[in-house]
Amino acid sequence: MHLPFTQFAQSTPLFTLNEARRLYKKDGRNRSLLNLLQRLKKQRRVRQIANGVYAGTLAATSLNRYRVPSALRKDAVVALHSALEFHGLANQTFQTVYYFSARLRKDVVFDGVTYHGVVPPRPMLLPYHHLFQTERGAEHVLVTGRERSFVDCLHFLDYSGGLEELDKSLAMFPSFDFDAALAYLKLLRSSWLYSRLGFLLDRHADTLFFRGKARDRFLQKLPRGVAYLADKHPGQRWVPTWKLMVAETFSPSRTSSVPT
Repeated sequence: MHLPFTQFAQSTPLFTLNEARRLYKKDGRNRSLLNLLQRLKKQRRVRQIANGVYAGTLAATSLNRYRVPSALRKDAVVALHSALEFHGLANQTFQTVYYFSARLRKDVVFDGVTYHGVVPPRPMLLPYHHLFQTERGAEHVLVTGRERSFVDCLHFLDYSGGLEELDKSLAMFPSFDFDAALAYLKLLRSSWLYSRLGFLLDRHADTLFFRGKARDRFLQKLPRGVAYLADKHPGQRWVPTWKLMVAETFSPSRTSSVPT
């Protein structure tokens, strides 16, 4: 037996109208649940997060911000800096939750948190790549894996918190799966990302054991021309090992003695 709908709605941290219709066997033409939700909203027992997405105000547990994207878009995957946060590898927690989705929607703002969708890299739009290096975390949150999340941040720097934030994040990695990163980079087919990631890994080479064959595999994939760690601007210097232009504030090595 299901809970009465009113009790379900007011006590559930996050649910969608479609989920409720399936649970209570109501099709889209039946407006009974929608009418009840309107009444519960007026009574402040339910809050509307977005069109068709709700949060019960009497729920025993608080709303998990990383579950919201999947309620906003069926294909949503928590990604970029938010994925690093989820994995416990971010230096700080943002008030924006980023997620990948092939279908963008306007930003949703709820309880001071902005939910911002980003179209993933083109190869990830293919159905057989959609779930590449993703995993189900706590509360069934679908999230990109650690290494893919870091590469995605290098690909979309605007949603990463910046290079200083990423450098601090990489210092929090207990280990780094070079094979996973290389497999993802192969799909992306963007040689400049090998330069960006290799350079940052060099800064943590001793703690992440980035040396020997693992390092050589990155060096073999560098672009023919010049790559940039961030946007092109005056005052950058050349790091020949990685064919990379970087800001003066970034030294080639942080914890490593690997020559550049």
